[in-house]
Amino acid sequence: MRKISILSLVALGAMVFASCGGSKPASVTKGRQELTIPCQEFGQNTKDAFRASATAKSQDLNLAKQKALLNAKQALAASIESTIKSVTENYASEMDAAGKQEFEQSYQSLTKEVVNQKLNSVKVTCEKYFEANGGGYEAFVAVEMGKDEVINTVENSISKDKKLEVMYDREKFRQKFDEEMSKL
Repeated sequence: MRKISILSLVALGAMVFASCGGSKPASVTKGRQELTIPCQEFGQNTKDAFRASATAKSQDLNLAKQKALLNAKQALAASIESTIKSVTENYASEMDAAGKQEFEQSYQSLTKEVVNQKLNSVKVTCEKYFEANGGGYEAFVAVEMGKDEVINTVENSISKDKKLEVMYDREKFRQKFDEEMSKL
């Protein structure tokens, strides 16, 4: 009887150890499939260019293309404006208090105008089109605008505004712009 009790305890102990330590951790990605989105690799900003990618669906192929291009341009404009806002704040922080606020406000409104003008001349770096599940079409687009093109256009606009031109130090501003672009 004592042998049976000891054997029972040993068997029970073996089952407990087997159930506690023997299982493998569940994988978070088990049963999931990674998606590859066309043109996405062409939509990441670099230190030399602003980039964006987008997708759109429509029953009409041309409409899907136009919507994807518009979405990509909007994303590109937001990226450019955000970067320039950061550069402007960094640049203006070195100015005296009186000129700082005036420069920031004038420069940011000028930047929006310039970005909106230049969006018509963005370079399309990737276009892919597919028939969508359930009908219609899906368009994938990536666009780009070089940093030099952006800053040159902004500088040309500043040179037309005498008040901004007086407060503007080209070399210092380009240095701040390059620092911000290197973070991308």
